[in-house]
Formats: sequence, structure tokens, C-alpha cells
Amino acid sequence: MTAPKPSSLEPEKLRRTCDPASLGFKTTAQLEPLNESIGQDQAMRAVHFGLEVGHIGYNIFATGLPGSGRTTMIRQLLEARAADEPTPPDWCYVFNFDAPREPLALEIPTSRGPNLRDDINNMLQELKTSLPRALQSEEFRKQRDDVAEAAMENQRDMIEDFQRQMEKEHNVTLVQTPAGYVVAPAMGNEPIDENRFAALPEAEQEEIMTKRREMEKAFAEVQRQAREMERNAQRRVIDLQHSVAHNVVAHLVGELKAGWEDVPAVVRHINKLAEDIVKNAGYFAGENEESSSESPFGEAEDPMAKYRVNVMVCNNPDSGAPVVLEENPTYHNLIGRIEHRVQFGTMAADFSQITAGAIHRANGGYLVLEAADLLQKPIAWTALKNALRTSAIRLEEIIEYTSLVATTTLKPQPIPLRCRVVLIGEPYTYYWLHAYDRDFSELFKVKADFSPYMDRNPEAERGYAEFIAARCEEEALPSFEADAVARVIEFGSRLSDNQDHLSTQFGFIGDLVREAGFFAQNEQRDVVSLADVKLAIREREQRVNRPERELLKMIEDNTLAVEPRGMKVGQLYGLAVLSAAEHSFARPIKIECSAFMGTSGVVDIEREVRLGGPLHNKGVLVLSGYLGDLFAQDHPLIMSASLSFDQLYEEVEGDSASAAELYALVSAVAEVPLNQGIAITGALNQNGDIQPIGGVTTKIEGFYRACKRRVLTGDQGVIIPERNMKNLVLGDEVIDAVREGQFHIWPIRQVEEGWQILAGMQAGARDADGKFPADTVYGKASAKLWEWAHGWRNFGKPVREGRSAEGEVAGAEDDERKDEPLKKEE
Repeated sequence: MTAPKPSSLEPEKLRRTCDPASLGFKTTAQLEPLNESIGQDQAMRAVHFGLEVGHIGYNIFATGLPGSGRTTMIRQLLEARAADEPTPPDWCYVFNFDAPREPLALEIPTSRGPNLRDDINNMLQELKTSLPRALQSEEFRKQRDDVAEAAMENQRDMIEDFQRQMEKEHNVTLVQTPAGYVVAPAMGNEPIDENRFAALPEAEQEEIMTKRREMEKAFAEVQRQAREMERNAQRRVIDLQHSVAHNVVAHLVGELKAGWEDVPAVVRHINKLAEDIVKNAGYFAGENEESSSESPFGEAEDPMAKYRVNVMVCNNPDSGAPVVLEENPTYHNLIGRIEHRVQFGTMAADFSQITAGAIHRANGGYLVLEAADLLQKPIAWTALKNALRTSAIRLEEIIEYTSLVATTTLKPQPIPLRCRVVLIGEPYTYYWLHAYDRDFSELFKVKADFSPYMDRNPEAERGYAEFIAARCEEEALPSFEADAVARVIEFGSRLSDNQDHLSTQFGFIGDLVREAGFFAQNEQRDVVSLADVKLAIREREQRVNRPERELLKMIEDNTLAVEPRGMKVGQLYGLAVLSAAEHSFARPIKIECSAFMGTSGVVDIEREVRLGGPLHNKGVLVLSGYLGDLFAQDHPLIMSASLSFDQLYEEVEGDSASAAELYALVSAVAEVPLNQGIAITGALNQNGDIQPIGGVTTKIEGFYRACKRRVLTGDQGVIIPERNMKNLVLGDEVIDAVREGQFHIWPIRQVEEGWQILAGMQAGARDADGKFPADTVYGKASAKLWEWAHGWRNFGKPVREGRSAEGEVAGAEDDERKDEPLKKEE
């Protein structure tokens, strides 16, 4: 029984249209703008779960394609959630009086960080006047002078007593010189010069010098006591200064602490600050007194700088939890930095030069980062992991991560981290991190997988319309008519390459809405029509399709040989998809095959010259398996065939040409010509099933445009896998050509179905004897392969007397006894 020729598809099946009447409105002005996510229910459930779990490590990695609305939906969810959450506290860094290189982090009630800074600044400003005034008052100066005078008087008394003691001696005396008092030789209490001393008898000289040494020792003790008196006086002056300063500071600090009794950490810091001010009161009096505690500030710096407050983070009251989206997550932008200044030719830093990073601003709320941007800064990624693992923000110099030598720098006290981090990236990034970063799975336990498409149903179509309404309202665009919205919905199916899906890449949909709105506004119209949407789609394609236009021009000029008409043996057009940035297009590729007697099997030239990728090579091997199963059940497959892609100079990948290669191969063996106006795309398995492939819409449109550039004959078209019918979202031009009978699309399930389309012949099926009918494609191919098999078997053997070579082949099925003599003769 002859199988009917497969029918080509009706125009209605080439794209799923959207009836504007089914949308229920005339223009989008009648709709409520979309204010929630659509099509990503499962992903948003995962995000909600990650936000609800309070344990460490339940940070979120949102995967999906760019433009799918991941960032917008997550930001909107976080902002809505954060608005009802408590506002986190402020954080300040202050000087650490116990360890000057380790600034202290103070947690301050919300929005009160600037208050602390201003309160302390006001106190210091008042100290600048009140403390010097107290230390320079008449009373303080009189007490200080009394102490100094008493010490000087005691020193004079000691020296005078010592001098009177020396007057009892007759050979030494005390002489005052510009360098101080010295013990000198004397005669009758009068100093003698060197000449007179040298004239004295040696015994007398020795006596004088002995006495002098004794008195020098005694006078050294007097001098020691005098210095001790001076130090005691200085200490008494300092104690007096501290006492006066304490009275002044205690009054001001008491007023300051009264406003911060509810923050014990601030009170402790104020107490430390007050103690240090009292110890260094000389600075306020204008004296260059050395500080009793190590200070990071140079002499040229404000001596009060270490008492000030560096407000790192200040949150507005009632603003809710912060939501921070850091677009450039370098180490410093993310973790913060310690700035430096040049001081005496070296780099110096102090706590006032610590600046906050995004993680500080997001503390107590949410931090959103692009994974690809973050991973390009590996130190930032390491620092973020450290912060999440330890639940603390450790602000370190970047040199700490890169230097092998320990360096001296600030070590600010860590700030406790209470923040949920959301990373946004593509699926490849997620799987790469999961495979190669051992910390990743512990720190990002929640995966929110945003799908590139959603089911196309009335609710989804309504969501598209509300999305368009939202864009029109937010961006002051004209409203869309229902038929314009319907075309945008159809465009959403085209983006997803599926009639039953709509794309969730709302970035592209938003661009189309803006561009259509622009064309409507350009014509000074109040609504966007179907024509505006079509124009926007066409103009967008024209902006990016220059490579395709050049390819079509080469086909038109016959530089790229495409002749889609006539019948040829062993030749057929396959289709390849090329990509140029955001634009994909197809080009016809002629697949040529020559077949002859031999044992090489199927030789793929692309594979031999290493232009074939693994999947392409797999398709060729599957093809060989199918041929063997079909034709080599009762004799070996004696065949050599050479497959090549004409005018293809780059690597070919994928198995979508394997069906076309099979048709070309069998055509060459059976010497059955194929229609050159029909291209085919589809993968083949070893059972002869035509399996679905990608880019079917692009391939069909590419072949149609090539045929149009050469000549449209009315019998041209493309054979596709039947399972790809749902992926057909063709443009108006191709659908109109199909409707007018100028172009055709045939879906098939099995290889056998395509022979009637390509060759006008039945494929053929084995009869009860296991033979293919002679007038079928497979019958012709089987006969040729049988001829080659027996021809190869008898190749080189003498022809027996009375029989022709043809007779020898025809009688080759005789008993093997007939060949025994030939074997002996050999």
C-alpha cells in the first residue's frame, strides 16, 4: 500500500496568534498597571523562603537569563519587605585609648550617631575656651608659681648649706659657672688658678685633689636632691593642672553623659575620653605637653582629633531596613576603606579616615550584588565570604590579602553583621561556584531559579498587558491598543521559541514597548497601534541584522552558491544558525555526498579536517548505525561515501544536519535525485526517528529569504521534525508566502516520510521475503549495496568460461563450493 505524501502545514499553525478581543480592553489605559511579579512563582517562593529562614548561610543566589526581570522583582520584594522591618542602629568608630591602632566600633541607636558626634564636638569646642581659661587663671598661676618658688628656695637653701660646709675647708670652694656650680681648688677659701696650683708642693696638690673629689661626690648628692625637688615640683604642678582640668572636664562630661546613659558603650568611651583629656590638659593650655597615651595623630594635626567621632553608618528613623544594590562591588566599595594621608614623607592613617562600604550600609537589611561583577574582583569575593562566614565585618587593608610580609596598619574592631545577601547571576555561574568553591554551598543555601519563559495562558497574556500599562504609566508613553498588545504577546512567544510559552525576559519586552511608543509619539498619536509595534520590531531587526543582509547579498550575487530549484543526486540543503551578538539568522548549507564501492564507510570530511564538533561527529556515527541496521542484515555493508558541507569554512557543531546527511547519502547510493528547493533540518536516531532541534523558526525564515533572493518557484519549503511544530513562531512574511502557496513547511516523524517530499518516491518497506520493492528508494539503494557487496567479494577473481562478469555477479549467491577452485588457483 502506498503511503500518502505528508501534507504541508496550514498558515494558522505557523504562529499562535492572540485575539485582541480576548484581552477584554480597548487600550491599556483601562488596566491597572502591574505591581507584582508574573511568571516566576516558584523562583519568588524560593526568595521568600530564603528571607524567612533566620539561620546563618541562607543567603540567596538568583539564577536566570539577563533581562528576565530578576533584579527588578527581587528589589521590589525586598523594598516592600524592608519597609515594615525595624531600622538598624548607627555605627561609629572612635579612638581606642587602650590600643590606639585598634579603633573601637560603637553601636548607636538609630539616627543618633550624628548626635554623638555633635555632642562631643560641642564639648570639645567648649573645652577649647574653658580649660585654657582655667589653666591660665590668676589663682592657678599663683599656685603654680608658689610651687615653683618653694622648690627653687629649697634648692638655694641646700646649695647655701653645702657652700657653708665647704667654707670650713681651706683647700676647696664652690664656684658658679655658666654651666652651673663646680667644686674648685682653693687657698683660704679663694679659688686658685692653674699656675698657682702647679707651684704648690706635690703633697699639697695631692691633698687638695683628694679633698676636691670627696666634695664633688657630696655635691653630686646635693644636685640629685635638687633635681628630685624640681621633679616633685613639676609633679605637683601637673597634679594641680590635672585637678583644675578634672573639675572643668567633670562638669562638661557630666552634662554629656546625661544624654547617653541608655548607651553604656558610649558612657564608657566618654569616661575614657575624659581621662585622656585630663592627662593631656597641657594641650588645651597651649603647652606642647607630651601625651600620656600613644596617638596616631602627628604634631601638625589637631590635638583634639582623636576625641572626635567617625560616623560610619547613619540610618533615618522609620525608614525600615536598608536595601543596597551595589553596582560596582570592588573590595573598597563593598567592604569599605582606610584612607591615608602623607605625613612627614610616610603614609599615615587614623580611625577618622575609615569609610563605610556597601555591606556596612546594608547591615541590618539586604545587599544585592551581580555575581559576575563580584567574581571579577576576587579579593572582594573572598572578603564577602569571610564576612558571611564569621558574621562580622572586618575592615582590613587590601594589602593584607596580597602581601606576604606583615605590615603595620589599623585594625578596626569588627562590626557584627546581620545582613541577607542576594547574588544575581546566570546558571553557569551558579554551577561553577557550586562545583569549585567549597564555601559557596554553605553560604548560599537557597537557589531561586528564574525561568526564561512562562506558560502562555489567559492570565499570562493579561499580565503582559498590565506590564505594558505599567511601562506606559511610569515612562509617560501613549497607551497601547488591544491589537498592539496582542502583537507584543506574540513577540513574547517568539522570544521563547514556543507557541505555548511567553518570554520572561521583560527587558526585551520593555524595550519593544518603549520603541513602539516612540514611533507613536513621533507621529503625534495618543495611542500605540499594531502598525507601531510592527515598525518597532522591523526597525529593531534592521539595526542589528547587517551580517544577515550581507549574507543574503552574497547569495543574490551567487558568491555563496545557493540554487534552490531542480533535482540533483546526492545533494541537499541543510540549515545552520549563526549568531551575531543579539541577532541570530540562518544560512542554507549544501550537503554533498558521493558514494562508491569500498570499505571506508561514511567519511565525514568536516570530521577528518577537524572542523566537526563532538555533537556533529556523533550525528554522523548515528547515521552509520542506521544504515547498517537498514541495509546490512544479510550481507556486509560494502560502501565508501564522502560527506561534505559546501562553502563552509568554520567549525560545524550540532546534530541537526544528520537527517539531511542521511538523505544525501541514500540519494547518492540509490542514484535518486532530490528536490533542491526543499531544505531539511532535524536530528536522527538509529531507529530513523526525526528528533527536534533548536532554532527552527530562524532556520525556516533563513531558507525562505535565501529562496526569495534567488527565485521563488512555489514548490520550495523546509522539512522539520514534527515535534518542533510547537516551536513555530514565524513572521508575517513567511506566513503570507505559505498562505499564497509560495512556500511550504512539512513536519515529519520518520525518515521514510521525507522521501516522497524530496524525491517523489516511496521509501519502501521490506516484504515477506525481507526485500525492498525495486521501484522504491530503499529498493534501489539495497540493490546497489548488494551489487557492491558481491562485486567486492569477487573483485580480482577470474571470470569462469562461458559466463560474463554480470553472470558471475548474478550467480554469486551459488554454493560456496563453486569458489573453492578459485581459491586454490589463487
